[in-house]
Amino acid sequence: MIRIGFAALMLACMTIGLRPVCAQGYPSRTIKLVLPQPAGGAVDLIARVLGERLAEQMNQPVIVENMPGVNGSLAGAAVARAAPDGYTLMLAVDSNLVVNPSLYRNLNYDPFRDFIPISVVVKLNTVLVANPKVEVTNVRELIAYAKAHPNKLNYAGIGIGSAMHMGMELFKFKTGVQINHVPYRGTAAAITDVVAGVVDLMFTGPPSAKAMSAEGKLRVLAVASPQRVPSMPDVPTVSESGVPGFEMAGWFGLLAPAKTPQPVIERLSAEVSKAVHDPRFSERMAVQGLQAVGGTPAEMLATMQADTRKWAELIKSANIKVEQ
Repeated sequence: MIRIGFAALMLACMTIGLRPVCAQGYPSRTIKLVLPQPAGGAVDLIARVLGERLAEQMNQPVIVENMPGVNGSLAGAAVARAAPDGYTLMLAVDSNLVVNPSLYRNLNYDPFRDFIPISVVVKLNTVLVANPKVEVTNVRELIAYAKAHPNKLNYAGIGIGSAMHMGMELFKFKTGVQINHVPYRGTAAAITDVVAGVVDLMFTGPPSAKAMSAEGKLRVLAVASPQRVPSMPDVPTVSESGVPGFEMAGWFGLLAPAKTPQPVIERLSAEVSKAVHDPRFSERMAVQGLQAVGGTPAEMLATMQADTRKWAELIKSANIKVEQ
């Protein structure tokens, strides 16, 4: 009876072509988090702090592998092809999943076909800032100035399809203003040029906006969150500043290859939720202006679906194109 029971358990945990895997025995070896960006950025920080918590909770090493390139396609394709056993996961930027499919015709992964969502890990609410020499102090003045001087202002975008890029394109579409896009490879170079007056505007994270505003290097115009940010309570939202319903928040989520067994997905989701609500995680994220989330697979899927529709509509309506 014991042998029959064990065999039945192993059979229930099997998928075709894989070694037996089941939530009770998972994990039994190192878990790898694949990232679509290089070391040193926000995704890298999130992955390493999350990995520390998961390793402690699950009693197995968690390693980070940075795989930047081709707007997330290298990392996405690698994880999509990995064995669906819970040992190779992707910590994705939202644009990899909900923007890229509408921007690029030849993606080598499909966010909904090739992955199973585990959890949104953290969220980043962005802040609209301007060089102090720009003759505006709030969003209403910015709209009026931009309409009176079409194509005079320039904004810094961080990566095609990123929150910083799509946020300003959404702002332009909703307000009817004409502001030129100047693409940058990273936040540091972009914000340096806004401070220097090489470009006029950008969306960025709350910590850098707050610090440089205090030093008089940048002027904070509004936050792009649904509500005001606790660290900047006197700064209005874009929505209450004349663009109703405007919201620009990036997020970072964890996914597994398609066909990963459901018990493993559920185990990972529970562990991520526990990890992100640990003060050792949430407090380190808050310093960077990131908000710990830790939702369910169903909630992440719903977010992916809603955001995919949102950005597909904008990309089509605003005729946003990239060089293929």
